[in-house]
Amino acid sequence: MLTQIIFILILLLLSGFFSSSETAFTSLTPYQIEAMEKEKGWRGRWIKILHSRSDILLTTLLIGNNLVNIGASALATTITIALWGSQFIGYTTGVLTLVVLVFCEVTPKQLALIHNEGIALFSVTVIYFLSFLFRPLIWIVTAISNLLISLFSRGESGKLTLDGLLHMVNMGRDMGIVEDYENRMVKKVFTINDTPVQAIMTHRKDVFCLNQKSSILDVYEEIIETGRSRVPVYKNNTENIVGVVLVSDLIKAMINADSAARSLKLKDLMIEPLFVPENQKVNDLFNQFKDAKVKMAVVLDEYGGLAGVVSQQDVVEEIFGSLSDEEEEREGDKIHKTGNQCWELQGDTDFFEIQEVLGLELDHDKDTMTLGGYLIDQWGEIPVTGASIRLDEGFYRVVEAENNRIVRVEFTSAPKG
Repeated sequence: MLTQIIFILILLLLSGFFSSSETAFTSLTPYQIEAMEKEKGWRGRWIKILHSRSDILLTTLLIGNNLVNIGASALATTITIALWGSQFIGYTTGVLTLVVLVFCEVTPKQLALIHNEGIALFSVTVIYFLSFLFRPLIWIVTAISNLLISLFSRGESGKLTLDGLLHMVNMGRDMGIVEDYENRMVKKVFTINDTPVQAIMTHRKDVFCLNQKSSILDVYEEIIETGRSRVPVYKNNTENIVGVVLVSDLIKAMINADSAARSLKLKDLMIEPLFVPENQKVNDLFNQFKDAKVKMAVVLDEYGGLAGVVSQQDVVEEIFGSLSDEEEEREGDKIHKTGNQCWELQGDTDFFEIQEVLGLELDHDKDTMTLGGYLIDQWGEIPVTGASIRLDEGFYRVVEAENNRIVRVEFTSAPKG
């Protein structure tokens, strides 16, 4: 009798071993696996092999776990009948179930989540051996399982998707592993693949540009006061950008003692700009900037007219947020909370930032890139300062409008429910 009780305890320990091993292996991250392969010798290599064959690993662990659990249950039943009779089998089953649940399932799995590397290294030798010992049974179980999956599965892929990856990043933020700013940057890195240049460019109405015939002496102070490092140059009219002047080249010409050099015009210093369509994606533009001599591009609309300009800094700011140097006034955030369920937003705020900060998914036309464009579509006309409109998501009031565009709006969200 004592031998049977000892054997039950051994089986329960083995049940905990298989349960903790399953959780330890399945919770290992790719980084942990690569690190153990390099640092833990043959055990690290075996862990990587087993992890890459998840079907064999999980089937081995489940077979082992079920065998010891069934064995423990059978022995407990035999001892109960021998001591108290068959009428007490129900009580024994209840007690054994509670013991298995607490000491062989929940507790080992929780410990394995905390010490997954150590438990995986401890158990890999036994599991690797059992994966060969159980191999015939594993083949049979896997074949039956695959047959059932093929009957009921519609071919859904278990591969990681972009939405799944972003969800994992959100989970990391909620758990305190990823900071808020890191979460925003990661999302921006992936969303620039779908963000058109039009969404981050400086609109043609706001472009500071100069006539190519202007003398560098006449415009030098004006350029320096702007604090810009590159200035677009136009021919005949501001809609026809033909070049870009680097301020560094302008300064070199100004400090040159040669009077002929100082009498140059902007067209003598300008370099050919990079022309891009407004619907080009931001990540493609970034790759072009890496190889281009000039870090400013002229954005053209579908008719070949000027839509605006965009710089490499605009691309970087799309990921890292607003940047400024010593000569520039910092713009700050485009969304400011002003009260309970009330915010002030700039008209050029993009939909991703609105969704990120306010949690709103605005239904908009694919050609509309900003909140201002969205509101103009809803109004059906260009609103004036003070105009207001109530939509499903809340109430909007135009705080400032100029040059036929919305600069700032006040938004009060609609009550939920």
